[in-house]
Amino acid sequence: MGNGQATGAANEGLRIDETAPVISRHSVTVQASAEIVWRVLTDIDAWTTWLPELPYARVETPGPLGSGSVFRWSASGLDIISTIAEVRPYERLVWSGHANGPDGILGVHVWNLAPGDDGLIVSTEESFAGPPVDADPGSIQAALDESLVTWLQRLKDTAETDAAG
Repeated sequence: MGNGQATGAANEGLRIDETAPVISRHSVTVQASAEIVWRVLTDIDAWTTWLPELPYARVETPGPLGSGSVFRWSASGLDIISTIAEVRPYERLVWSGHANGPDGILGVHVWNLAPGDDGLIVSTEESFAGPPVDADPGSIQAALDESLVTWLQRLKDTAETDAAG
C-alpha cells in the first residue's frame, strides 16, 4: 500500500494507505437512519449546502454513484478530482483522488456507517500522501483532523435535521 492506492482483499473492503505520512480517523453517533445519512453523504452535488466552505462539488460521471464514478470538488484551496472505489449502500463509501494534480496530495477517504447502541455510528478515515504532505506533515495533519471533525458534525446536524422532518 506504499504506493498510495486504495487496495485490499475483497472481503475486507478497500482501505486507506496505512503508510501515508498523514492519517486521520474520527467518528460520531448520529440520531438518523442509515438511509438518511447515506442520502446526505452521497448527494455530492449538494455537499455545498451543508459544507459551505466548499466552493463547488459535482459528479462528472453520468448515472448512479458507483465504483469508477468521478467527481470534482474544492476544499481548503485545493482543486480535487476523486474517483469512487467502493460503494456499499448504507454501509461504506470509499474514494481516492489527487488535490492540485498528480504532484499534489493523494487522498484515500473511507466512510463507514454501522448501527450502534445509541444511534448510527458514522466513522471516517483518510490518508494523505505526496510531496506537499512530505514537506509539512504537521500542519497538514492538523488541517485534515479539523476538516474531518467538521464534516462529521455537519453531516450529523444535516441528517438529524432531515430525520426530524
